[in-house]
Parts: sequence; C-alpha cells; structure tokens
Amino acid sequence: MSINIFGQKADLTIENNITTLIKKMTLEEKIGQLSQPVLDEHTKEVGEKIAAGEVGSFCSFNKRHYTPSERNRLQKIAVEKSRLGIPILFTYDVIHGFSTIYPISLGLSASWDLDLAKDVASMAAKEARYYGIDMTFSPMVDVSRDPRWGRISECYGEDVLLNAAFGKATVLGYQGDDLSSHENIGSCVKHFVGYGLSMGGRDKQFTEISKNTLLNTYLPPFKSAVDAGAVSVMTAFNDISGVPASANRFTMQEVLKEQWGFDGFTLSDWDAVLELKNHGISGNDKESAEKAINAGLDMEMRSDTFKNLITSVKVGKVKIAVIDEAVRRVLRIKYRLGLFDNPYIDDKKSDKVQLTQANRELARKAGAESMVLLKNNGILPLSKNMRRLIVEGPFVNSKDMLGWWIGNADDNNVVTVEEGIRNKTDSKLEIIHGSLARNYDKTVLICLGESGGNFGESNCITDVTIPKSQIELVKEAKAKGKKVVVVIFNGRPWVLTPIMDYADAILIAWHPGTEAGNAVADVLFGDVNPSGKLTCSFPKTNGQIPVFYSDRISGRPRENKYKNIDANPLFEFGFGLSYTSFKYSNLKLSSNTLGKERTITVSVDVTNTGKREGKEIVQLYIHDKVASITRPKKELVKFSKLTIKAGATQTVTFKISASDFEFYNLDNKYTTEAGAYDLWVGGSSDCELSLKFTLED
Repeated sequence: MSINIFGQKADLTIENNITTLIKKMTLEEKIGQLSQPVLDEHTKEVGEKIAAGEVGSFCSFNKRHYTPSERNRLQKIAVEKSRLGIPILFTYDVIHGFSTIYPISLGLSASWDLDLAKDVASMAAKEARYYGIDMTFSPMVDVSRDPRWGRISECYGEDVLLNAAFGKATVLGYQGDDLSSHENIGSCVKHFVGYGLSMGGRDKQFTEISKNTLLNTYLPPFKSAVDAGAVSVMTAFNDISGVPASANRFTMQEVLKEQWGFDGFTLSDWDAVLELKNHGISGNDKESAEKAINAGLDMEMRSDTFKNLITSVKVGKVKIAVIDEAVRRVLRIKYRLGLFDNPYIDDKKSDKVQLTQANRELARKAGAESMVLLKNNGILPLSKNMRRLIVEGPFVNSKDMLGWWIGNADDNNVVTVEEGIRNKTDSKLEIIHGSLARNYDKTVLICLGESGGNFGESNCITDVTIPKSQIELVKEAKAKGKKVVVVIFNGRPWVLTPIMDYADAILIAWHPGTEAGNAVADVLFGDVNPSGKLTCSFPKTNGQIPVFYSDRISGRPRENKYKNIDANPLFEFGFGLSYTSFKYSNLKLSSNTLGKERTITVSVDVTNTGKREGKEIVQLYIHDKVASITRPKKELVKFSKLTIKAGATQTVTFKISASDFEFYNLDNKYTTEAGAYDLWVGGSSDCELSLKFTLED
C-alpha cells in the first residue's frame, strides 16, 4: 500500500478515484496533466487547450498576467468545460515571501531559528493561497560553497545539516497540518540535485560529483524535505557527472521514488527538458521527452516536448504504464490540495491577508534575527539620544532590499534605512548627508551592498570583493577621523578584507525584506541584540574560493595553505558577535563510550559575561578520526539557540546517538563505523573546547 506525504497509509478513496479517472482519460488528456505552460498573455487558444484537457498546471511568474479573478476564470474552464473536469494546479515562486517579503534564505538561515523559518513560510503560504497559488517552488536546499554562484542567496548555506533542517522547517510551514486548507500551499523542493556545485560558480553548468559525495553531501537535505512531506521535487539544470538531472534515472527513480518512497510528482525546471538537446544527450524534442519521462520525470515546465509522447507511446518508446504512473502522481497531489473539492478561491478576501501588520512584524523580527555582527569596536549600539548622525552610501535610502525573488511584492512598501532610523529616534536625531569633512560629529553610518539584481539566478560574478567605490568611501570616512559603522546589504559572502582596518563596526544585513529599515534600526540602536551567525564562510580573497569549514584533511595538513596567506576564511562558518559576550566551560560527556543502540549526553556551561541579555547559538561538531573513507574535519551535528540574562550561566545539554554520525561508507552503505571521535562545542566552527569518545560496535 502506498504511503502519503505525512507517512500514513494513502487514502484508498483518493487512489480509487484516480484509477477510475485514469481509465476514462485519453492519451492526449493524460499528457495534458503532465504539462505546465507559463501563464502570461492569455488568448483564445489557451482557453481551448484547457477545455480540451491539454493543460494540467500553470507556472505563474508575472503578476501582470495573474490575478485571483483570472485564476478563477481559467479554473472554471477546466472544471466546467473540459470533458473530465480536472482542476488546474497553479504554481508560483514564493521563495521568501509573497506580498510581505522576508530575508533571503541565506540571511534567514543566519538566524539558526527553525521555528522562525517555519513561521515565515506559514505567513507566506497564507498570503499566496488566498491569492490563488496552490504550490510554491521552494525551499531550495542546494548545498553551496561558492559565493560566485548567484543562487547561493536562495539556499541555507554551506552545511548539510542546516540545509536539511531549514528545508524541513520551511516545508512544514508552507504545508501545515492540512494541505487542503485555504491557508496552506504545497511545497516543491529544488533543485534535484547537486546544482550548487556548478562548475566555476557559473549557473546551470555541469557538476562532477562522485556517487559517495552525492549521497553524503547533496542528497540529505532533499531527503529531509521529502520526509517532511514536500509534495513535489524540481529537477536541476545541471548534468550530474554526465547525466542531466531531468533525465537522471538514478536520482529520480532509484533514489527518490524507490529508495525514499516519494509519492508526489517530479517537475522539471524551466525548459530543462527542451535543453536536453543542448546537453547533447538527445537529438530532438521527441528524444528529450522520452529520456525525461522514462527516467522518472512526471511534469514538464514551460517547454512542450511532452506532446511528442503521444507518438512515443504508439511506437513503443514509452510504456503507457509510465504515463499512467506520472498522471497518478500529479492527480494525487491535486486531491491532497483539495482542488477537486474546492477548485475556486474567494477573490474578494485576498487583499485582506496581504501585507498585514502581523506579517510586517514578523518580517521585522526575521530581518533583525538574521543580521550578523562581524566587528564592533564598542561603537554599537548607537544611543537613541545622540544628536547627529552622518549617513553615507548607496543604500541609505534605497528600497532595493528585497533580494532576487520578490513574489508579488511592491518595493514602494519597503522601509528604508533612513526611515527606520527616523522611526526609531522619533525624528529627534539630525541625519546629515554628505558631510564627512565636518567635524562636529564623529560617527558615520555607511550603508553599502549589492542590488537584488546582482545575485540570484544567472547572476554569477568572478569577483566577490566589496566594490572599489565602496571601499574608498569607508577609507575616506576613517581618514576624516570618524567612527565608522558599516551596514552591508548583500546576497552572498563578500571579501571584506579591504575594509577591515577602516571600519569600527560591520553588520551584515543581507537583503532583509519589506521591513528592512526598521530591522536595521532595531539592531543599530540596541532594541535587538544581534545574534545571527554565518552559515557560509566569508573568504579573505577570491583565490580561496571555495572555502568551507567541513573540508577533508589531506595527507599533509601542514601544507593546507597558500604562499601568501593561510587557508582559513576571514570569518568562519558559525561566527557572529553580540552586544554581550559568552564564555564556554565545563564541557562533559556522560560517558566516553557510545553504543550503537544508546545515547550519551554532552553538557557545557555557557555564561553571559557581559552587561545585557543576549542570545547565543551553541554548536556541536564531531570528527570521525578513522573511517573507511576520509571524513570532514568537522561536521555540525547539533545546535541550540538560547537566551541568557546578563551574568547568568546556563547548562546546555545535547543527546547524541550513533544515528547522528551515519554516513555512506566506501561501499555506499548507510551506516556508522566504530572507532574514535573528536567532539567540539562552542560559538562557531572554530571552537576550542573539545573531548574524545569512542563509538563501539
């Protein structure tokens, strides 16, 4: 008996209904369910295709061509004018918000707050579903370690565990407890798989990934999202060691459907089936369609090669059972989303749930919690009673704070940094522009960064160093004797080495979303004590890329360096400062040996040694000293975010078991291996407190 997305026995009534429906369908209608054209300009021909049962889903990417009432009009054609009345599935890129925009995913992961990520996804889902969106192409859980790659902004960083944890939380937030609810949407996790390893940081290029690395690094976050109930999985643009993802039977069929038991549907990315010709594994559209469907791809986005499957079935290139199975998977999700029972939406209610005060408050909270303080010579937090503040830089009054994917948002609703400062200080503070030479005030706030159009899809760059003009602005301010506070709005890790000696404080704000200015002001003026920590290492130079904390130890570790610098990043994974300070001590294990069927407890005391309450993200890492394959020099296995009052000490405990250390071994078998392990606990991946334990057979 099949298993549904919540791990329960599949609804036999639904399965029986699907079986009955498939028996009634013509081959043309079946292929129609596997088609996802783009919803743009509507013509009579589109309506005719819907009425003929030739459209199963729409990809909506342009709000000019999609409104709730337009959605109902198109749905009515499908339900009331097509022969079998099968509803259409409407999809959209709800990546980090819909009308209310939250921090980019890379930024949100810096909060290390899974409950916050779940709340953000839930709020976004409500706005989107009321607008008529049934499924989103999110989360993106591509492990990425190359800041040149523009889409690093969409993932949750360089670590396997964090991508898995945030992916799961996001799926649960989107889908809730009831997929058919008018406040939840289906989640299509992407991009399956290895996309974040694109050669040279160039988007959509090939990836060379060993099977073992695929199993240990790039597949686990997808497994986590699938186990959480993601209804769909989107294939990637890249080829995986010679086999494009949209025609890769091993990943789609053997791993996803057979080994993991996934019973939702697979979906290609934009034109990815058509592009199999460019990859050079097919000679025409018909061959592309055949290779994709036979490998386990169920639905095609935008391109229309699947229409050739009608001929392919008739000539025996594709079995009708393969088509029927793909159709079953698509219909199953439509039933679970409640589209057969409630195909329409109340288009009068949509505006009431968009950009509400509650949504804005959550965006403000998420923005502040995501910010990472990298340097502070005591200048922060700023006093709300200060008389004057010099402000400089291209992002002081910019509304370009939403990142790459902006959903249905209007940047007119964005709060700028200057607006946030004025809101915070009740306009008592005199804000001065362009006055570095004046000596009556010693503090200057410089807002730097990159446009949302500088990162994201197809926006890859060769140099991630902070732009020269921005470097000069920081240097000029310091040369004038100012105390320099730098806030950076970025979508990727940057090389900040050129400004490190000139900035008194550096705050990474990412692209924080609709409430950007208020969130920045909350942190700058101390109403929020910064607690974010990096989920991607920041390199010292471009030449270090890729640099990440979990690389493997070589046979000559002393030579892990360059002639001019060492191999360490400028800021390591897990790093982030606070307006208070924390001390770790008294690291203990309940036992120095761990059996495969038991757990041991790790405890550590964390003391707030400063003068104000703060949040600390406690991180636990391990290293398998001797294994059948070389293992990462450190792996994050546990973390906890806690609030500690000034002067107080909290004892943090983690329970660890053998399952926390499972990996695919030399034979690609998922297992643990007995032996000695190192363990560290601290406030970043560069933690010092360590112990050893032994995993027994």
